[in-house]
Order: sequence, then structure tokens, then C-alpha cells
Amino acid sequence: MTTSEPAPSYPAQRAPCAETLAELDELLIDCRACPRLVEWREETARTKRRAYADWDYWGRPVPGFGPPDASVAIVGLAPAAHGGNRTGRMFTGDRAGDFLYSALYDLGLASRRTATHRGDGLELRGVRITSPVHCAPPANRPTPGERDTCRPWLARELRLLRPTVRSAVVLGAFGWQ
Repeated sequence: MTTSEPAPSYPAQRAPCAETLAELDELLIDCRACPRLVEWREETARTKRRAYADWDYWGRPVPGFGPPDASVAIVGLAPAAHGGNRTGRMFTGDRAGDFLYSALYDLGLASRRTATHRGDGLELRGVRITSPVHCAPPANRPTPGERDTCRPWLARELRLLRPTVRSAVVLGAFGWQ
């Protein structure tokens, strides 16, 4: 992103250019379009929660997780400050993820019941997990403006999933909006 480019235009300009989910994820993790979210995610990664003091936090936007040919899309709210922001993977390292991945495992849609970190061996089968906001927000409350700025990432992800996705599970009103 150039210094003359307004920050909110970054996702709108870059996301539609991605031709694959892998390319989209690579573009997304460099996004700095929302100053409040960038400051919060990076500060949280620096100061850390005492229980995770020895972790190297991800501290960047968290890309979607799951295969590119998923038939189910699960849309959450945003990464947790000490979950996805720490681990770099959606719903990983927090209580909501413990519940979600256990349920997906019971349904045969996950290779294991637990999700602790990137590289833990977890694979999803036919499910892709994403969110309308990809950075951990303060107090777990992104603003509508931050959601709107991040929308091109979600829109492109869903468009790339369009050939195979057959259903969406949206967790909460924020995702619906």
C-alpha cells in the first residue's frame, strides 16, 4: 500500500484481485486498513496474556481456514484477542473454538476435536471458517465501519467458494449484517 492511498480502499482494491483462496489469504494478512484494529491486535500481541507469555503471537489479520472446495461456510464475528490473534487461525485457542471444533469433529468435518495452534494437524473436511472482520477488535466489538472496510475480503472469499459452497452457518447478527 502506498502512503498516498487511503487505508480503507486497500481491501476494496486488493481483495477482488485474488484468484484463489490461498492468494486471498496472503493479501489479507498484510492489511492495515483499520487503524484502531491494527493498533489493538499489535498491542495485544506485544503485551500478551500472562497464560501465553511464552507464545509468539500472530498479531495480524487472521485468514479463513478450511479447504477451497468447502460445501459449508461458517461465518463468525472476528478473531479473539488471545485466540485467533495469538494462533493465527480462526476459532483456535479460545473457548468458542473448543466447542466449534469438537462439534465439527463429532460430525466428521474435522480431523481432530481440538484446535491449539497453526500446524497442530487439524484439517477441516468440507468446511471453511471465516469472519466479516479479520482482526481482533477491542472488547470483541468491531465497529460497523470496520466491518464495512473488511467486507471485500469476505465477499471475495465467498465468491471464490461459490462453485462448491451449498450452505452457510452465520454465528451472530454481526455476520448477517
